[in-house]
Amino acid sequence: MYLPHPVRRGNCVLWLTLVLGCLLGTGLLAAEDAPTKPLSFGVYTHIRSTEMHHKMAPLQAYLQDALAERGIRAEVTLRIFPSYASAIDALAQGQVDFVRYGPVSYVLAKERNPNLRLLAMESNGGSKSFNGVISVPVDSPLQSVAELRGKRIAFGDRRSTTGRYLAQAALLTAGIGAGDLAGYSYLGRHDKVAFAVAAGNYDAGATNENTFNKYAERKGLRKLLEFPCVTKPWVAREGLPDGIFEALRAALLTLKDPAVLEQIARDGLLPAEDRDYDEIRLAMAQAGRFDPLSLSFGIYAAIKPSDAFNQVRPAIEMLERELTAAGSLSSLRIRVLRDYRQAIDALGRGEIDFARLGPASYVLARERYPEILLLARERSAGSAPAGVFVVPADSELDSIQQLAGRRLAFGGRDSTEGRYLAQAELLKAGIGAADLAGFSYLGRHDRVAHAVARGNYDAGALSESVLDEYAGTRPLRVIGRFESAPKLWVARPGMDPQQVADLRQGLLDIPPGPALATLGVDGFEPAEADDADCSRLRRQMQLARQFDPAP
Repeated sequence: MYLPHPVRRGNCVLWLTLVLGCLLGTGLLAAEDAPTKPLSFGVYTHIRSTEMHHKMAPLQAYLQDALAERGIRAEVTLRIFPSYASAIDALAQGQVDFVRYGPVSYVLAKERNPNLRLLAMESNGGSKSFNGVISVPVDSPLQSVAELRGKRIAFGDRRSTTGRYLAQAALLTAGIGAGDLAGYSYLGRHDKVAFAVAAGNYDAGATNENTFNKYAERKGLRKLLEFPCVTKPWVAREGLPDGIFEALRAALLTLKDPAVLEQIARDGLLPAEDRDYDEIRLAMAQAGRFDPLSLSFGIYAAIKPSDAFNQVRPAIEMLERELTAAGSLSSLRIRVLRDYRQAIDALGRGEIDFARLGPASYVLARERYPEILLLARERSAGSAPAGVFVVPADSELDSIQQLAGRRLAFGGRDSTEGRYLAQAELLKAGIGAADLAGFSYLGRHDRVAHAVARGNYDAGALSESVLDEYAGTRPLRVIGRFESAPKLWVARPGMDPQQVADLRQGLLDIPPGPALATLGVDGFEPAEADDADCSRLRRQMQLARQFDPAP
């Protein structure tokens, strides 16, 4: 008895409840036929999330129907995670019912929660293996892996099986480690690697064979090396009821619809055992020797990128010396990210190892990636960090209250002083977005200073430290100052605890001097994730979100 559209008027609902109860009690309607709560199906974005949703939709629909045929009437919902790390955490913690993972992600999740259970693994022509690829531009002179010595290579995510671990193991087999390359980067998604290599930004890149086959002809790519990899596993969370587990496994193993399988580029699924992934464990251990003593540091371009690089370089070089002296590191690489959001995502997804974040960026990063790790907070013996409202030197404006009806320039949408704290101050003065003649987000603080100095805006909000740097070249005047909070240094999710401890101690050990002076600080101090500064800032950010309530 199936009622797809329950009647919801008068006493009909009560009547229907009584009838269903009677049927269940007499066995005419099996208990397993009763609707269950939704089952969440998780995947991570090794390609664009929109493309991933398109690929998984037919499979999602198939599983829902196949489960219903086996007595499990439950909606199957799709969760697309922004990173490998977030998908691993979600399954290990039981926040999603089952996932389609890469092999390395399964191994990492199984290490965190040994009670995860394999449902199945994908079939590639009846085999449990497929290939990873290191590709080069089609017109590249490179003909062998050995020739990659001294070249620049793009990898995928740090937790990618073919995009990192197996590719690095293959390089090591050819006698090439990180120190033998001119450079390398983790770009996150496989399609980003293909695009970057095709554009000539890297000499070679590592992807899975499906991504290579998709873009090889269109983007002009050629295989330099193929290496074998075990196929993707499908994994169930700890505690998934046995009846649902068995029905789900049966649905996967009997999947034969070519239209559904085409979306995952496979011809079916096969029974899986944990030992099928032992070779992956060995490759991960080997790849760990690719570059055991190198970490990447990220900073966003709140000012001109070259200035941001030069501002932080002395401190990073000093940290590198401290770590090397302690025997825990040999090199740090600096990466300047385009903006606040890119830096937050690069850190959360593990594309960089640690970063310097403004207070608001840290709060936003914690909201999106709760597993990030706080290292230390900057300390200054001088004046506390602050933001300022500035006007042209010859402006008639003298106070924040006079900004009503004027045009304002803000920094980035995620900026502490350049947006959140400034807008909170305006609201305290009774000025919201509707009270202005107009406003814009210019991204960088130096752009705000330049735009206001040129008269393009009546006033602007920026960091006091940036104003101090540009004050000699830009005729600006301060009409308002507001307290901010120190910047924070943060490590990516999943970093080895010993590396976290070494980084934290290395920062705390840097002595006051020229290396830190360019940052406007004289040292670092321990910090807690939810200290008073962060709590106060969260309240200010909530207030600032009322500045412009329009969608």
